[in-house]
Amino acid sequence: MDRIRGGLPVAFGALGADQGAMAARAIMTTDPFPKEAAAQVVIDGRDVTIGGMAKGSGMIEPMLATMLGFVTTDAAVPKALLDRALREAAGDTFNAITVDGECSTNDCVMLLANGASGVVVDEMRYATFAAGLTAVCRELALGIVRGGEGATKLVTVIVAGAASSGEARKAAKAIANSLLVKTAIHGGDPNWGRLIAVAGRAGVAFELSRAAVMIGSTVLFENGRPYDEASPLAAEYLKGKDLTVSVDLGAGGASSTVWTCDLSAEYVRINADYRT
Repeated sequence: MDRIRGGLPVAFGALGADQGAMAARAIMTTDPFPKEAAAQVVIDGRDVTIGGMAKGSGMIEPMLATMLGFVTTDAAVPKALLDRALREAAGDTFNAITVDGECSTNDCVMLLANGASGVVVDEMRYATFAAGLTAVCRELALGIVRGGEGATKLVTVIVAGAASSGEARKAAKAIANSLLVKTAIHGGDPNWGRLIAVAGRAGVAFELSRAAVMIGSTVLFENGRPYDEASPLAAEYLKGKDLTVSVDLGAGGASSTVWTCDLSAEYVRINADYRT
């Protein structure tokens, strides 16, 4: 604590409008690039600014994970609404990403409001503020996945046809964390069987005869039937860097979206060479 106490006056003295980028770099560890995001929303005819920075690259499957997120706003927001807004935003952003399925003990996302804009956020104005906050959190969260250790592709995993939103999220996380799925994507292999296998063992309601798998917009499996002739088209799509894979569980009407990345040899090298 002595080092922290001694450093606080120095840090305070260096405060400036152009220091945000330096702070974003200062919190980096194995991150390949800094993550910053900002948005403005209009409330009662006045601009409200929401900005943030985050770090995290490995040991990422938030609840949260070994990541730090700092978001600020110049709106005046009561503590209860501020807490609600952050929990809701994090639920669909920071808590919907995974790099390697590993959760750490030392994570943090915080939201600070100083009221400098003079705009007061109440229940009537909450939706506008929350939308801006979620947009900032989503950009930061996706930056973490794009900068995941060894990552070469950002993968959006969409699970539909689930019996409940909880089961949809559970299946999406299972797919996003599957080593076989992640390596297939890295290698450009449109292996629908791996996606179906994970969906079937995810511990959620699943009806194979009504299930479907899509890579991009290409249907590879539907209603119990594979479409292997579509594999070349899906393989070409997998050469891209921003990908979507979709699985319909055929069990209901709920859905969930999770973001992940591929698994490369570089991830193994980074973590095999790491020393505490």
